[in-house]
Amino acid sequence: MSAFSKIESAYEKFGADEPFYAVLTEEKYKRKQLDQDLFFSTGKELLARQMQLIHDRELHVPRGNALDFGCGVGRLTNAMAAYFDEVIGVDISSTMIGNANKLKRRPNCSFQVNKRPDLSVFDENQFDFIYSDITIQHIPSPESESYIRDFFRILAPGGLAIFLVPDGPVLRPNSLPARFDKFYREQVRPFHKRIRGKYEVQVHRISQPRVETIIEESGGNLLSVESHPKWAERSKRYKPLYYWASKPAG
Repeated sequence: MSAFSKIESAYEKFGADEPFYAVLTEEKYKRKQLDQDLFFSTGKELLARQMQLIHDRELHVPRGNALDFGCGVGRLTNAMAAYFDEVIGVDISSTMIGNANKLKRRPNCSFQVNKRPDLSVFDENQFDFIYSDITIQHIPSPESESYIRDFFRILAPGGLAIFLVPDGPVLRPNSLPARFDKFYREQVRPFHKRIRGKYEVQVHRISQPRVETIIEESGGNLLSVESHPKWAERSKRYKPLYYWASKPAG
């Protein structure tokens, strides 16, 4: 089974057992003590902060169609629907999407399963806004890079993409350190989780220079790179970065 297929399998199980905890790994989001309103309020607060930043930076983003990449049970999809006409949440897990449809809170959001290692299910220039939080880090390479490239194919001219990717060391492709890092993240760490009775979720990194190169090669315009406020003081070993990038308007 490929590393990508293992991610699908892990989140199918996660979505069936603990769909909220799969999104926010805190004990209070496990089914037994879950407060659904509290869970969804975290999405509202996050989107409110990001939309305020968009306003403060005088970025004029059209409010038509938006995409929540890695939507899980729709925590952010529902929050985004307060700001955009139509919002689609997409996820690799059919159990997650099943839960998202049951928990839908706004009529102008919908959910879609996509098990492909790309976003070919969507048309070019389809979305004015693309958002992805704590998702790309769980996708192995080369699929993670393929998704980032596709963000700028499906983003409409004048649109904005904001996505989170943990920074990592600059490793020469196919070098011994690169192969070791890939093996450790795709095989060793998931194995340790399995023998401890945990879900086999992978955590991957892409170096900032590499992400910036992908954005440029894909026709995007990098606006800023910012540390996630929760992990801003962490070492480079795991430092999630928000990338803000637009697609030139013609």
